[in-house]
Amino acid sequence: MTSLKSPGIAPADPRTRSLRTVSGAVALARPRQWVKNVAVLLPFLDPQVWERATFAGPALAVAAFMLASSLVYAVNDIADRFRDHHHPVKRLRPLASGAITVRQAVLVAVVCGVGSAGLAIAAAPELLIPIGAYVGLNFAYSRKLRGVPVLEMFAVAAGFPLRALAGYLVLDTTPASLVVLSTLFLSLLLVLGKRRREIEVAGEAHRSALRGYTATLLEQFISISGGLATATFLLFALGGPHAGESKGPLAMLLVPLLLMALFRYLQRLELRGGDGDPTRLLLRDPVLLAIAAGCLALIGASALFDLSALYGE
Repeated sequence: MTSLKSPGIAPADPRTRSLRTVSGAVALARPRQWVKNVAVLLPFLDPQVWERATFAGPALAVAAFMLASSLVYAVNDIADRFRDHHHPVKRLRPLASGAITVRQAVLVAVVCGVGSAGLAIAAAPELLIPIGAYVGLNFAYSRKLRGVPVLEMFAVAAGFPLRALAGYLVLDTTPASLVVLSTLFLSLLLVLGKRRREIEVAGEAHRSALRGYTATLLEQFISISGGLATATFLLFALGGPHAGESKGPLAMLLVPLLLMALFRYLQRLELRGGDGDPTRLLLRDPVLLAIAAGCLALIGASALFDLSALYGE
């Protein structure tokens, strides 16, 4: 006699659930965004800091900011999980998709927060100031500032100069104001590029602050930010604070490469629409990657050899 019972559904493999949870926790931390924290190393553009430079402190500072940024992502995803569930792309995030629970996300946030504070104290207790400012500013952005035109751009862009300040703190060196300012203007340029892409593709419905912009206004902001970023870096490189005789040759070689990177980004933004994620654009463009490699090679060569000999100095 044929059984009328339907075949039972096999229980989910605990190992599969565990792997899904681990994968969701890693995705919640946004490791692909960690490259932004390399901005902590921006003080190394100044040869004057090389004499007292160490690798342990800056490495700990970078790691501390990585965990701090992951803390911000985790807390924001917890707060936005219901809204993300209805978004065509954000619904795939770990919390919105159900890959991990709220309790597990809270655990990730706590681990990242404690780890970031511990690494900061180990590197230099003063690091708690820029890291705390970064976390507080991002929480304020998520709760209120992201809906206020102009203020929201500066809130996002401020994360990079805060990282640069952290680099100076861990090296126990007086910050070069022109480096910090050029970092702010450059990060503003990246934020503006993202906003212009958003207003072209998704319109005002994607982000409430976009109601306060037009494509023409954003283009004006982009021109101003690009010009200020170039001017402040040139002032620093050719005669700003901490300037010395050994800086000239390195600056003469670095400035054209950095201008080339700026022009390349603006060219991609204008002709190809840029990218919704500036980090993804910067990491996937072969020309920008080649320019970055050239800058790193020049800085390394300047640290090992006396480039002033090339100029007869």
